[in-house]
Amino acid sequence: MLITDDFLKHNSQFALIAGPCSLESEEQLGQFIDQSSGIETVRAGLFKMRTNPKSFQGLGADGVQIISKLKEQSNFEFITEVTDPRQLELIDPIVDIYQVGSRNMYNYELLRELNRLGKPVLFKRAFSATVSEWINACGYMPDLGEEKIILCERGIRTFEPSTRNTLDINSVIYIKQNYNFKVVVDPSHACGNVDMIKQLCFVSMAAGADGLLIESHPNPAEALSDKDQQITPTHLNQIRSELIKLAPFFDKQII
Repeated sequence: MLITDDFLKHNSQFALIAGPCSLESEEQLGQFIDQSSGIETVRAGLFKMRTNPKSFQGLGADGVQIISKLKEQSNFEFITEVTDPRQLELIDPIVDIYQVGSRNMYNYELLRELNRLGKPVLFKRAFSATVSEWINACGYMPDLGEEKIILCERGIRTFEPSTRNTLDINSVIYIKQNYNFKVVVDPSHACGNVDMIKQLCFVSMAAGADGLLIESHPNPAEALSDKDQQITPTHLNQIRSELIKLAPFFDKQII
């Protein structure tokens, strides 16, 4: 069941969105798709905003043809980050859900353009934003509203250095109690540590989240970005199996 078919309309479904941080090659993403079980919404970055300008910036336009070819071979929805309104014309034919990354939460011109396109948007919280600021930024996409905006809690920057960020599970509970937005959690960016991801997935489901955004790479040790937080498809399949067992306790169904 694909996310845009039913997930946005019902409260009982728990979506698993997964894939590599960056699209590196057709072989890399093809291996992930073949090795992951039941993942129908695939994420991979074509354009990567990196703090270090010398880091891998993504395949950009060269990745569009790769995604188009893979979508002909496999049935999946594709989600990727858009970092500039000028990219939209190029990538729109292959994108089912747009991702707005934490660095672009305040990019209001980009949000206005996404509002105009009308496709679902997964909207990440900026690492220093309050929940109020996050919700207010949604106002730049009024035509999408609570029906097509999926909020993504990816951890916030705090004084605690032991993990990459601090997962604000409070925000998940607060938003679910006060708004009708779907909320997914990104445990990969929240901790930056593969050994913590499974437990954060369980916590997120228990807190009332509607899904997860997980970074997974067929060979994390060779990943060109964020290799310390990307799990293998085998690990991803194990987490999915355990979530399927837990889901009935929280009136959820894994999709």
